[in-house]
Amino acid sequence: MIGEFIGAGALGAAGAFGAYWYLKFRDVLPMESSLQSSRKAFADFTVFARETMERAFAPEQPEHYGDITNYYLMKLHKSFPDSSILLFEKEPGQWRLVNYLKYFKAEPKLLTSYKWSAFDRSSAEGELLRFDDVRAGDYQGVEELFSVFGIKSALMCPFMPPAGAPERLMLFGAADRSFFDAAQPYLRFVASQLSSISRVSDKVFSLKKEADQLKNEVNAVVKELDVAGSRLIQRARERKALYEVVTQVTGPGGDSRNGCAAILNIVAKMVEADVVACLLYDEAKGELVVSPGSYGITDAERMLYSIPVNNQSSSSVRTFLTRKPFISADAQNDPDVLARYAKLWEIHSLMIVPISLHDRIIGVMRVGSRRADFFTPDQLEFLTIIADELAIIIEMVTLYENLSKTAQELAQLNKLKDEFLSTVSHELKTPLTTIKGFVSVILSGEVGPLNEQQIKFLTVTDQSVNRLTHLISDLLDLSRLNGKVEMEFQRMDLAELVRNSVSSMLLKAKEKNVALSNETGKDLPQVQADTRWIGQVVDNLLINAIKYAGPGASVKVSGSDKGEAVVICVEDNGPGIPQEEQKMVFDKFYRGKASAKQVPGTGLGLAISKSVIEKHGGKIWLESRPGKGAKFCFALPVPKQEA
Repeated sequence: MIGEFIGAGALGAAGAFGAYWYLKFRDVLPMESSLQSSRKAFADFTVFARETMERAFAPEQPEHYGDITNYYLMKLHKSFPDSSILLFEKEPGQWRLVNYLKYFKAEPKLLTSYKWSAFDRSSAEGELLRFDDVRAGDYQGVEELFSVFGIKSALMCPFMPPAGAPERLMLFGAADRSFFDAAQPYLRFVASQLSSISRVSDKVFSLKKEADQLKNEVNAVVKELDVAGSRLIQRARERKALYEVVTQVTGPGGDSRNGCAAILNIVAKMVEADVVACLLYDEAKGELVVSPGSYGITDAERMLYSIPVNNQSSSSVRTFLTRKPFISADAQNDPDVLARYAKLWEIHSLMIVPISLHDRIIGVMRVGSRRADFFTPDQLEFLTIIADELAIIIEMVTLYENLSKTAQELAQLNKLKDEFLSTVSHELKTPLTTIKGFVSVILSGEVGPLNEQQIKFLTVTDQSVNRLTHLISDLLDLSRLNGKVEMEFQRMDLAELVRNSVSSMLLKAKEKNVALSNETGKDLPQVQADTRWIGQVVDNLLINAIKYAGPGASVKVSGSDKGEAVVICVEDNGPGIPQEEQKMVFDKFYRGKASAKQVPGTGLGLAISKSVIEKHGGKIWLESRPGKGAKFCFALPVPKQEA
């Protein structure tokens, strides 16, 4: 009985064991195999997506979009090497094959244009179309194309081109449809990426177009300003010449006759006149008489010309009385002119303008040329301006006094500005120190734990406070250097100072992955200098070299004895400085165009360094070629006994 029970149990166990393995082989193992295949497919797709997205960028030129498209298609073909990938571009009424990916031993001969309604339907719907069995139908030339590529099943996937470019679609073809399910997410991903890049590139192209338009507008404005500037320069030259005459007249030992002669000489040259004279009103005689210093006439001829102001047949008298300028093309044959005076001076063309001092008429200016019909209304207008300048020659003394007073006021304002800048900078340092102290305490965790976002925000705040503190320090230094800062000159070992600076910068160089070395010898002669300020110059040059040289670069410091001077150089093998920017690197607040947005800074370090070196009687300069690095050097004089 017991044996039968044991036998039945063994038989049941064997049956259960067999049923377990039957079910495992029938259901579980296929599911596990399917899950493993899905995981592998997902991993492969993740790698594909990551690699393609790493190479994605917003193209700056329309042709760059084609390069990105080709890259995506090559990556797709690498994932499905047995497939054929064709790229089509829409033309009026047909589609043009612009690229394909498939391995051929010999390049086939293909048509350039094709027609198939499925192309139009896929492009219009913007959706992926699947053809599990491509059959001959309403397509022109496509059947032959599919035959060459061995395509029997196909996936069509449209994507967005850049603005203004023809529509495009990808055709993914194969001899069978066995791996279409695996290929669909790849195609959708590629189409989505290319469409996104297209939208971004459209914005980039639009912004670039707007920038070019703004640039052209700015250039047009600048050109107009140049023209206006040229006119202003010409007017300034004219005024300058007249002011020089005023200085001669009103200065010590001035001679009004020589001053008037200088003005008339200027007028003659500007309008190419043969005769220029001032006829001033003599109240005692009631006449217009020629003043000394006339251009183009002798003293004897001058003495012969005097006209009573009641003789209105004279054009000079009428101009004096009416204050209206007069011009004649031929004075010797003009009934409005006294011909005998025109013949006396041998002139034909004539201009006469009034000379007024405020509301009082004091005379006229008479300008003549031996050529007929020579003067123009523009010259008459210019002559009127000159006459006004001549009339106010007496007031120039007051003008110069006012200018002198204004210059003193500007100097005082500049002094107040420097004092204000220094005071404000000092006042700003105290609250900044407090802010930095509290931020550091909070970041240290002494007042409680912080989450990642709080730490990030506080770190940005701490860095901003550091930059602001550095800017204020530079402004303070610049303010001191612009004022009468007292340098504490003493004998110092420049080589030792350089070694200390290099040591303090090693950590910063390591953080930037820059190799920093010191090749300064120990036998440099001592110099008379302010240790603090010269140390700041060396630090500034080292910091700039480390920042701008870039990761992987090298920076070296060297020193040499030139007899009467010691030269210290900081050299890097970075990108260098463009030739057109080199003359501006020592200007206040100037920063290079290429690095202004990439490397933080104030643009004051080199300006401060230049001021310090010059106050030491030295010289600082730059040697650089684009792509060959930059070399900043400064020279300090050696005391005569040392030299």
